[in-house]
Amino acid sequence: FMGVVIGSAVVPLWNMMTWKKASGTGAVIAAWTGLVLAVTGWLVAAKVQSDTISVDALGTNEVMLSGNLIAILSSGAIHYVYSMFIDPQDYDFSELDKHITLVEQDTRGLTDEEKDPVALRRAERWITRRGYALTLVLIFIWPILSVPAGVFTKSYFAFWVLVAIAWGFGAALVITILPLTESAEDISMVLSGVFYAVTGREPRRAEDPAEAVA
Repeated sequence: FMGVVIGSAVVPLWNMMTWKKASGTGAVIAAWTGLVLAVTGWLVAAKVQSDTISVDALGTNEVMLSGNLIAILSSGAIHYVYSMFIDPQDYDFSELDKHITLVEQDTRGLTDEEKDPVALRRAERWITRRGYALTLVLIFIWPILSVPAGVFTKSYFAFWVLVAIAWGFGAALVITILPLTESAEDISMVLSGVFYAVTGREPRRAEDPAEAVA
């Protein structure tokens, strides 16, 4: 049900963040129109499949899939057409640097490389390519791999469940460990400060190289 209700906002929002021709007005129209079409298609699919509209009929896989697909595809098509032929934009994303500022302008946590526009564009390409590749794998290749099996046997279904669990745990480890590794120095500094504050001890000062030589 969540996909039926909010799925129509996915493509317009993505376009607004990545496509310079994306129309803001078109995004609003596409999201709301997609919602109406998705709910309508969801109800119609339940009526066609079960000849009734009930909680059970609305909750079947086929009916839910129909509503979700209508939400995503219709809003994407509407926003594309509106942005290309009715209200095309030509937004310069470099303007974001000029109009979006930090509250305290504190950039101490950013290195020169992380603020380099060339490095940021390279990172954007890295993310975009892998994002499209992962989308292709999850939406098309992954389901296609299960088609030859037909009706899953108990052991084959257990294998797919095991893969899903391994995927979930792997993702959880990555999103937990990587940020801790990247922020290890800052975390160590904070914990050291807390330790010295609790124990009342003075932190060690870095020795001046000139004094050390003397």
